[in-house]
Amino acid sequence: MSEYIKTNNHISTCTANYERLKKILNKFDIKDRKLRCTTKKNIYDVEFSTKKYSQHTWRCDLDFSNLETSILHTLHFEIGIYHDAELCEVVSMNGYSPSKFPFEKEKIPKSIDEKSQQNRFLAEMLGMILSGNFYEK
Repeated sequence: MSEYIKTNNHISTCTANYERLKKILNKFDIKDRKLRCTTKKNIYDVEFSTKKYSQHTWRCDLDFSNLETSILHTLHFEIGIYHDAELCEVVSMNGYSPSKFPFEKEKIPKSIDEKSQQNRFLAEMLGMILSGNFYEK
């Protein structure tokens, strides 16, 4: 895949994530939010906590928990919110940041498209929250 197509896909995903997060946080008027969804098999808890760094740059911590399992019980996303560009991008997921440079030496090697994968996974999580039966906790 060409770098141009990768970049376009990444920007599209980050723009869509911005719109999803904007809906969940009521046009970013809600700074902290706790949601829950109860199904026949699972109980999901979601917590959003935002911090304003500047007029255009915020940080959001998203914790997603499946209370009925011990395998991958909690996912933690650290998300950069860029209001001027209307983008949301994963800064780290479960403490692992995607490689900033392809030639960077790392203790734990990551896939070439780690950054893209993390942002697509965030898109799926936000989509599930929007389409699921989540309610205020």
